[in-house]
Amino acid sequence: LACRAENPNVTGLFIETNWNLEVVYPPIVSLRLGKNLNSSDIKEGDDVYFECHVRANPSWRKLAWLHNGEYLSHNMSARLILIQQSLVLQKVTRSNSGLYSCVASNTQGETHSNEFHLRVKYAPTCKHDRVVIVGASRAESLDIPCHVDADPPARSFRWKFNNSGETLDVGSERFSSNGTFSVLRYTPVADLDYGTLSCWAENNIAVQSVPCLFQVVAAGKPYPVRNCSVGNETASSVVVWCLPGSDGGLPQIFLLEIYVGGSPNPRVNFTATDSPYFYLTDLEAEVPIRLIVYSVNSKGRSTPVVLDDFTLKDPQKRTGVLFISTFPQSV
Repeated sequence: LACRAENPNVTGLFIETNWNLEVVYPPIVSLRLGKNLNSSDIKEGDDVYFECHVRANPSWRKLAWLHNGEYLSHNMSARLILIQQSLVLQKVTRSNSGLYSCVASNTQGETHSNEFHLRVKYAPTCKHDRVVIVGASRAESLDIPCHVDADPPARSFRWKFNNSGETLDVGSERFSSNGTFSVLRYTPVADLDYGTLSCWAENNIAVQSVPCLFQVVAAGKPYPVRNCSVGNETASSVVVWCLPGSDGGLPQIFLLEIYVGGSPNPRVNFTATDSPYFYLTDLEAEVPIRLIVYSVNSKGRSTPVVLDDFTLKDPQKRTGVLFISTFPQSV
């Protein structure tokens, strides 16, 4: 600032006083994507960097970076590099997508920048990283969905079938697509129709490198369990175990239903996933109980196995293991 006085009657005669005025303020922060980078054309494998522009008085003392609201740290092994007012992301993947911002602080306060949404495009990949087992009986028509992750969405799909003797392309008229998944209508009619189906998607980035795999197997309902036993009785609990039957070519689980006092409706049911082993609790003593065990897969239930009616005894009347006759039965 300056204050100056002049005499208009005397040219060049004046007196002046100056003051330096320093204004302090918290940081003014803005975030920008690095020069020569196109925000709409970033894909997996590219290098990306951001610049955090700061104006502050006094100068900023601390600067930090955030991704989706979480603070970032320098991490060379994760290809995340912090250099002065720049954030460098090397060989980005889809996990690097999201909202980025920087925050700067000085003695006057802390300021967050604008948020920048980073979109990382990528080629299609399977949503399931395992072989999917598909069970089908002869002449049974199945709709087999192939789901993929892709950005941008897939623009086309293709299918192939492989058995021990040959590999065949599947005609496009046999499947439909909508950008995120494709559905194949498949009907095995002979032994050679059982094998592996492969599904690939393609988008503007690339063709899917690893296909989605579906193993088509001959399958039906599971066989019933066998050799069931009941033991480890208490006044209110019991253990039931059986040997599993054939799974019908598909993963199976086991279901046990409890019927009490002659009721036609089950009081409760239990499910076992690994083997037909059940620990039953909160049962009523001195009340007739009937147990029915099923094997279950995606094709349906097995024939039920019915355990003869029995009654939990009081502790004085109990013995060790109670073997009960079991038999398949229509219920």
